[in-house]
Amino acid sequence: MPKKLRIATLGIHHETNTFASNPTTMDSFKVSGMQTYAVQRGQQYYDMHERSSTSMAGFIQASKRLDFELVPLIFAATDPAGTISKEVFDTLGGEALEMLRDQGPFDGVLLNQMGAAVSEEYPDMDGELARRVREIVGTDVPVAMTLDLHANVSQQMADETDALVIYKTNPHTDAVPRAHDACDLVVRMARENWRPAKWLEQPPMVVGIFQHDTRDMPMKAVIDDLETVLAQPGIVGGSIGEGYPWSDVYENGLACYVLHEDSIKEAKKAARWIADRAWANRKELYEPVGPTPSEAVEYALKQAAAKPDDSGPIVLLDVGDNIGAGSSGDSTFLLAEAVKQGANSWLQTVRDTEAVDTCLRAGIGSTVTVEVGGKTDSLHGTPVELTGRITRISDGRFEDTGTVHAGWRFFDGGTTAVIESEEGPTVALVSTRVGNMSREQFYSLGYRPDDFDIVVAKGVVSPRPAYQPIAHEMVTVNTPGATSADMSTFDYKRVRDSLYPLDINAEFEHG
Repeated sequence: MPKKLRIATLGIHHETNTFASNPTTMDSFKVSGMQTYAVQRGQQYYDMHERSSTSMAGFIQASKRLDFELVPLIFAATDPAGTISKEVFDTLGGEALEMLRDQGPFDGVLLNQMGAAVSEEYPDMDGELARRVREIVGTDVPVAMTLDLHANVSQQMADETDALVIYKTNPHTDAVPRAHDACDLVVRMARENWRPAKWLEQPPMVVGIFQHDTRDMPMKAVIDDLETVLAQPGIVGGSIGEGYPWSDVYENGLACYVLHEDSIKEAKKAARWIADRAWANRKELYEPVGPTPSEAVEYALKQAAAKPDDSGPIVLLDVGDNIGAGSSGDSTFLLAEAVKQGANSWLQTVRDTEAVDTCLRAGIGSTVTVEVGGKTDSLHGTPVELTGRITRISDGRFEDTGTVHAGWRFFDGGTTAVIESEEGPTVALVSTRVGNMSREQFYSLGYRPDDFDIVVAKGVVSPRPAYQPIAHEMVTVNTPGATSADMSTFDYKRVRDSLYPLDINAEFEHG
């Protein structure tokens, strides 16, 4: 009877917005809005994900299905933010690599990464971690890396691993099945001493955030092309990386990656076919559209007045303050318009620790006047004065067992206070940046977004699984901020010399 395979899993999972003013430090890993424990080790890494819908949950399920021993080492994940400090990579990366050395040997490695991590030393931090893992385990041990669809896929990531497996969906609802795909590949490689032929093609183009939803055209067409390739004889895997526009790195942009049973020529041919078709559609795949904050609020108020009372809220998606892409969470452009235009049935979050502290000192039932939001930097508006009654104070923790973007289950918004303002809006003031990707954030505070006319969700695609089921309509608003949809507002230094749309005359020469 063959011995049971031992397969390690580890990850440092981060989406780095190099234009965000809030750096990612070791303090960032003391608390995470996305999970109760930002750093999970050993059995805790296993236990925290077993009942979720994350990549790790898929690894756990696959280990039982394929009968291998899954060895959880360490998983560190915190909210998207600015550049990662050297200390973070040295400390957490060093610990992960030490565990890999000390607890081996292993028959395979599953790297649980996001794919857009940027540190002070390494613009391609994911690729550097993969390189160091390979250095430890050698070339005889298969290594697969699971990635978020927003990965900026590098040649180093492809070279230092045997397989890259990226989510196919945005909103991300397929982390578990894609983790199964990664495990299938690693187990086969380990048992059969086989390696697939691989090819990465990177057309010099960026997919705009307005086009990132894979359920809608034109991005749906790119995923459909991937599925066409995956159905071809000899193709054993493939992925698309949409890219992460707010990382100033060479790899910023679309990636097309294909695995073939044994032919680099066929893998290359398939990857280039997808890339060529996407390139031909590059203009449609990048187009900042949507109303301004003023236009959006005016439209939402008119729609709210005309719709049936029980038909759900108008959900305004705040593109420029996309918490899930590293923004501050304290933008006030929409809130200021709500006050200006007299929106009364309005619900949203704003991160503001100063305002929370004021509410804590006053206590539930008190009436306070606070300056809300617009305090992180100059990109997200100015503070909005609100006077209102404090109706709820909470520790900000909540759990969602339903369908959530990327499969997250446990959330922590930090100490939270709710104000029902005399100006109209009801605002949940949070202490920690946590993406508006779960309605439980409001349900846990005693508020039903279902019953409001207008709800603001600070994000673009990640809030959709939560809010689409109850929304009368969802409106993507072209707000300014650290996650603006307009790339021309940022000063890129490290991207490719010719990258569409920064260079509208860019040309695609096959890699």
